[in-house]
Amino acid sequence: MPGKLEGRTAIIVGASAGMGLSSARLFVEEGANVVIVGRNQERLQAAADEIGEKCLPFQADVRDEARLGAAFDAAMEKWGALHVVFNNAGPGLTGPRLLHELTLDEFNEAIAVNLTAVWLGMRFGIPLIEASGGGSIISTSSIGALQGIPTTGPYSAAKYGAHALTRTCAAEVASKNIRVNCIIPGAITTRFALPSDAEQTEEDLRARRERGARISPMARSGDPEEIATLALFLACDDSSFITGQCIAADGGMTSVNGWIQDRG
Repeated sequence: MPGKLEGRTAIIVGASAGMGLSSARLFVEEGANVVIVGRNQERLQAAADEIGEKCLPFQADVRDEARLGAAFDAAMEKWGALHVVFNNAGPGLTGPRLLHELTLDEFNEAIAVNLTAVWLGMRFGIPLIEASGGGSIISTSSIGALQGIPTTGPYSAAKYGAHALTRTCAAEVASKNIRVNCIIPGAITTRFALPSDAEQTEEDLRARRERGARISPMARSGDPEEIATLALFLACDDSSFITGQCIAADGGMTSVNGWIQDRG
């Protein structure tokens, strides 16, 4: 049986670990050619070596417009088409800081990584996807976009902005056979908030799992693979009539009043 993405090409921005890497693995298993983009070349290369020849690593910082655009060019040069863009870069957090304590540079950093990069992915991707016959654009948001969480102001604002971009873009490109949707993850066991060159220890993962158990009605954190399966659904024809939607995969955190608060 052919895979759900057989013969298609995807670019995943923010794919050297966590949800992006899990999505890259699953997309290739389902037949796709995939360009994985991230800042850490060593981690990207290790991921590509693991996934195989249908995975092309491309080092880029999403704050660098020209370099990010070159990643899209690389997809076209390698496979001659583009059908899926997954804007998954982040988080660009400054640490637990109140709004009035932030500098302008710190605020702008969060916006650049979590909102401007989403727009750039759309801008670079739309003409290429249209020329390839259509496809899907997916972006990663956050539960912080739905409820106020102290000390995450610019990050949450950027993620909420990604919802507006998703809905606007979906309306603008529907006639081009391009669907545009957004994933809202809850507490997922990933490298979240670690620098791209930092090693993740078992203690880091254990802390993420324990926090997920505290703040989720399901009393556990999610796995990156659970986000990857949703990304696959939105990337393939199974979601052919779904566009302009922001879909939460959060263990019920945003549907139950108060659960989003960390009680640890």
